[in-house]
Amino acid sequence: MLNESRNDLNDYLYGLFHGAVCKNVYPKEVPTELIPSDVRDGFIVLRAGGISDMGEFRDQTSGTVRCYVEAYIPVISRGRYNRNLYKSYEDSINSVIDEEIANPSSDTYTILDEGILAYDDDEHRDADNRYMLFIKSFLVLIDEKENSNNNNN
Repeated sequence: MLNESRNDLNDYLYGLFHGAVCKNVYPKEVPTELIPSDVRDGFIVLRAGGISDMGEFRDQTSGTVRCYVEAYIPVISRGRYNRNLYKSYEDSINSVIDEEIANPSSDTYTILDEGILAYDDDEHRDADNRYMLFIKSFLVLIDEKENSNNNNN
């Protein structure tokens, strides 16, 4: 049975994207109050969908989960998108995913390269602030080796 806590998965995602893409990273949802750097520089939201448990045996559990990186990129005057900032977010997110596929940083989580999707969304408004969205989603394989050390005792 897979670990039902989302905290470890959220920590893994946060560790991948915080600082590598931007410092304004939020799990699960857009914050109810934006700080000045969110408005000026943009931010990302990390979401994880439902976990599909594929495990059959207690000592070797595995599953997959679709994860989303939503980049909220502030528009410039008159609603025009900031092409340079948009490209910076897009390139940074792609780079983080590509690097994690090439050199996994976790024994438990692996990004599956065949499960990557990307798309733009129209505009998001938050009070007087307007953002363009770039959304990247990918599948994460969860491979927990429960009690592997305990079974050897």
